[in-house]
Amino acid sequence: MATDTLAELLGFSGGWLVGVSLDLEWGYQCWVITPERQVHTDGEFYVHSRVALEAGRFLVENSLEVE
Repeated sequence: MATDTLAELLGFSGGWLVGVSLDLEWGYQCWVITPERQVHTDGEFYVHSRVALEAGRFLVENSLEVE
């Protein structure tokens, strides 16, 4: 059984957080936590944590543009 591990956590203005977790079997995954404490992911797994982090940052930036 694989264990998920928090690899990175970044904060953005307005209370947004982007986290990257590592699943030893599947790879890295991004998580976005909104200021309302809702958690979202794009459902993708990435080979590198940096790519997962960029995906999370993209989700935050697009969400901020909509507001």
